[in-house]
Amino acid sequence: MRKKHPFRRALLAAVGTVSGIVLLIALKPTTDPALAKADEPTAGITAQATGSPSPSASSHSPSATASPSKRSAKKRAPATSPSASPSHSASAAPARSSSTPSAPKTASAATSAAPTTRTVTGATAETKYGPVQVRITLTGSRITGATAVRSPDETPRSKEISSTAVPRLNQETLQAQSADIDTVSGATYTSAGYRQSLQSALDRAGL
Repeated sequence: MRKKHPFRRALLAAVGTVSGIVLLIALKPTTDPALAKADEPTAGITAQATGSPSPSASSHSPSATASPSKRSAKKRAPATSPSASPSHSASAAPARSSSTPSAPKTASAATSAAPTTRTVTGATAETKYGPVQVRITLTGSRITGATAVRSPDETPRSKEISSTAVPRLNQETLQAQSADIDTVSGATYTSAGYRQSLQSALDRAGL
């Protein structure tokens, strides 16, 4: 092939053009200047963002100042706890006072439910045929028993009259609940002496 052949010239020109393009691409900077200018504000914002830790440090500083307030609040907390304990003791006091009056009610109820039983002996009444002395048993204020601990017995006739009259007089006493009892027929003196001693026993019992 000749040096001055037109095809050779075209081939050399094409090779030169391709080589120039390759060199331009190789020498071209990796970043576009326009993009670099556009990225400059972003870089500034980034720089400001990176510089922002200084406010964060200041924001952390109030937390350090806030921590003493928490400590002071913790120190103040025990001061409120003693005030709570008196309130509990004050509320417990009325409960004890309310339970105290209930004891007398229970005692009075027990007393009324179980009246006391006592025995009272009257004075001796002297009669024509001998002494008469009556003893009564009281449950509360009610006569629940009556008997003659002494009655005329000097003669067989007196013993016979007493054995008949005294049981009837005892029964009359339980029914009448007082010394207002009838005279047993045939035992006038014994009946009179019985009533006198019975009234003495009731007086001693406070009835």
